[in-house]
Amino acid sequence: MTFSYSLFLALLLLFLGLCFWAGWRVGERTDFLSPTPDRPNSTVTLFIVVFGTIAGHLLGTGFFAAQAAWCRATSVCFDPGFDPNIDRALARGGAGARDASDLALEMWLFAMLLIGAATGSIAHWLVQREAVSGKTDAIAFGWLNPAVQAVKKGDSFVVAYVLTKTSHECFTIAYEGTVQQLALDEEQSIRFVVLNDVDRFLVKISENGLERVDAPSTPITQLQITAVEIANVALEVVRAPDMDVAAIEAEDAGS
Repeated sequence: MTFSYSLFLALLLLFLGLCFWAGWRVGERTDFLSPTPDRPNSTVTLFIVVFGTIAGHLLGTGFFAAQAAWCRATSVCFDPGFDPNIDRALARGGAGARDASDLALEMWLFAMLLIGAATGSIAHWLVQREAVSGKTDAIAFGWLNPAVQAVKKGDSFVVAYVLTKTSHECFTIAYEGTVQQLALDEEQSIRFVVLNDVDRFLVKISENGLERVDAPSTPITQLQITAVEIANVALEVVRAPDMDVAAIEAEDAGS
């Protein structure tokens, strides 16, 4: 790809939309599950970026319009010697940039950075509102959304039973533990799972079906299992006792 001034302008114009997208994705993330990665050529991602671009430039132009109105109303102004409005500078294109001072270029880029940070923060705040997340979580988390919503409430946790591909004769190794984190791939298949307080057991496959065979072992504090080793996963949402939930809430309030 050949770099040109037109490409640079396009990246600056889209910068606010990319900030909005980044804030949106970070806001979607939970301690339990990361959102499904964006698919290539995703129309949803394109919509978020374009919407964020428009919203960010509206935010920036709105700020400069309010600043100009304040100056006219109060005459309390500071003249930097150049037009501080980055959107107007971008609209003028290369001609305006060639005549700009070093300070003007510095302030324009700094203003764009601040507006981008504000745009990303708004997206982060917006996606965490229940009125929005109630509609977008189903897209972001797919089939795991019910488990995510249960964990978000703070009164439930998820237990996973992971059947691995490691086997010998008629026995297969399996693990049981509390899910700390899950990650999905683009096809919404489990990419990896991190378990806490893990118990190991064997699954015996015989003519009579499947049989769990427990063996004495020391629980594993934490274990990550990747998709390469996973044959199947069963998830169970367990509601924590009310006493435990109250104790955690009291601890969080004290800290």
